[in-house]
Amino acid sequence: MHIILKCPRCGYRWWLDDTAADRRLHCRKCFLLVKVPHLGELSDAANIIEDAQSELYVDDTGRLYG
Repeated sequence: MHIILKCPRCGYRWWLDDTAADRRLHCRKCFLLVKVPHLGELSDAANIIEDAQSELYVDDTGRLYG
């Protein structure tokens, strides 16, 4: 399984394998720290992104703000 990750800051997209799930990675272009959701949380993450009114932020513990 592959995950396509899109940076919320610069829009850069890259392919990740499923071992990247539930980790925090730096964007390869702008170096923003981005949380990759656990595979079981992908549908919840998609709903949160669709409902967001502005930017989303993730703290060190994985909590979402925005």
